[in-house]
Amino acid sequence: MTRLANMEKAGYFPLPPLVTHLISTFITAPHGGRIFDPCTGEGTALVSLAETLALSPYGVELHEERARLAREKIQALQARLLVANRSAQLPTQTRLLHDSYQNVQASRDGFNLLYLNPPYDQDE
Repeated sequence: MTRLANMEKAGYFPLPPLVTHLISTFITAPHGGRIFDPCTGEGTALVSLAETLALSPYGVELHEERARLAREKIQALQARLLVANRSAQLPTQTRLLHDSYQNVQASRDGFNLLYLNPPYDQDE
């Protein structure tokens, strides 16, 4: 792909769901932990990994529309979990920020798993 075509997509290259599933078979994380994706895109991989590994999803997305879509997917996952476990309550904290990952501050032990699939093409 040419550099101009990459810029047109704003560095957005979502991982195919089959590959996301394959990744989930190679990793483990503590049940009930947290997963963080600093380049969430539309949230498909983040939600899939969170659901498969029983983790709470958190993410950041720079593109406004993709951030909205990711937020909706995270909220849908939370609603499914609520239905599956009637005693649980939906968390009220924000799970997806519309911002740059460079502005995120987290404690050293804030997340159990980082999912890193950022756009690798950028100008300095």
